[in-house]
Amino acid sequence: MFVTYGLVILASMVLPVVAPIASQTLEIPARYVGLYAAVLYAGAAASSMFAPNFILRHGALRTSQGALVFAASGLFILALGTISASVASAVLIGFAYGPGNTASGRLLTQLTAKGQRSGIFSIKQTSVPAGGAVCGLIAPPLALQLGWQGTALAMGALCLAAAFAVQPWRSSLDHDRQKDHPLWPRKLLEPLTTVWKGPRLRALGITGLVYAGMQYAFGAVMVAFFVDRAGLSPVEAGLVLSAAMVASVIARLGWGYVANIVSPDLVLGFLGILTAGSVVAAIFVTPEWSRFALIALGCWFGTAGFSWNGVYLALVADIAGPARVAHATSGVMTLVFIGSLAFPALFAGLVAASGYDAALLSAAVVTFVTGIYISLRLRSSVSAKSS
Repeated sequence: MFVTYGLVILASMVLPVVAPIASQTLEIPARYVGLYAAVLYAGAAASSMFAPNFILRHGALRTSQGALVFAASGLFILALGTISASVASAVLIGFAYGPGNTASGRLLTQLTAKGQRSGIFSIKQTSVPAGGAVCGLIAPPLALQLGWQGTALAMGALCLAAAFAVQPWRSSLDHDRQKDHPLWPRKLLEPLTTVWKGPRLRALGITGLVYAGMQYAFGAVMVAFFVDRAGLSPVEAGLVLSAAMVASVIARLGWGYVANIVSPDLVLGFLGILTAGSVVAAIFVTPEWSRFALIALGCWFGTAGFSWNGVYLALVADIAGPARVAHATSGVMTLVFIGSLAFPALFAGLVAASGYDAALLSAAVVTFVTGIYISLRLRSSVSAKSS
């Protein structure tokens, strides 16, 4: 699950990473690559609604293989080098992106016991920063050697190879598939309904929307923010972002195991508060800050704002249980993708209208309140259930 989802993440990052080169062929400014991401997340939100039926009929591993094929197809089409091909690429890779967490949630829930999932799910979720880091490491030099279109073809071939490589495990891991289960959902909104009808799942859905929105809102402008407010060069600001991503890999593993020992709901709430603190601290950034302090701030955000996902998905699995985990994960991930789409646009609008300080403070308040809310909501639900 780490490898399959990591490669889908890698596929989604190819165009953003090679955008400065690709923009010359596409004849559009590199900054418009954000529109590519918006289309991709829209495709992810749509496909996540259909994921439970595919998983029930074909199995979680087969669904992951299918996601890799969609990712490869998107990269092959991207190599055509036109704007329309880029849009089609975003849609296809979005379709690959959507089912990933639902498939892994279904499979890993069956193979792990309640109370032990946070660590396992967190290992799998390190595939997100790892996939992005690998793409950032190998795509630029490949683009210099093969061209950006050749790089897209090479990455697509890698996705296809991985889809074939995991085939030997298919029969054992997809043994519970239901061959007669309909592919088309009888109720398209059933995943969202599953989440909204359960008080604890609903609280998690709202939390995922806010946390993902904060992650992508500040993460998307981090480089530009440190250039504007701290006077860093783009290369130096990129190093701060890289430090944040490295910190998030370590933190995801750490928070997962802490959650197994303490309590996942407390850890998830604390991460919201910790994220809010890092965003408030960013308000005070000036050119006088040392490089060490700026990197430390980036790592602070990476340790919290980029690192909540594993604990979050484990909690969804614990609350939903094996029977409902596919629909519940699909439902919360739809809300996560909506947050990933909406919050960056709202944040950018606030920055344009009122500057960074108002935007950062507003985002911090919402994230802080959500962190408190999810801890109290899940705690009260557990108390009520035990009494």
